[in-house]
Amino acid sequence: MRSIDRILSKPKAASAGAHDKASEKRFAPRRSGMTPAVVYLEDGPGSFPCLIRDMSTTGARLELRQGWDRDFSAGVSNDDRIRLVVRLDRVMYECKIVRCGAKELGVKFTAAPKPLARAQREA
Repeated sequence: MRSIDRILSKPKAASAGAHDKASEKRFAPRRSGMTPAVVYLEDGPGSFPCLIRDMSTTGARLELRQGWDRDFSAGVSNDDRIRLVVRLDRVMYECKIVRCGAKELGVKFTAAPKPLARAQREA
């Protein structure tokens, strides 16, 4: 089973907190996880590691740290386009940034996930 499938298929905890109740109202419920991935900037050669903290069928919350010891700063902003590569699952997501923070990005998937081999051939 792919790690993304494990994240999306995790059962909810019996005791739901305020955060869980708010997320239940989402169009696509999110599931928590800590899946390593790499973000590739669409308008440049840069890339950086991240952790997928939670994910749904429509988007994800990414934890970012530059060198993992200080806040992230790559000059990205809302509406920028990125590619999120999950090597463990050999899949790539095309995304639009919808929220930027010092340590997190919120992204919306703009296309269905592609197998990494096919995405590399198309690039």
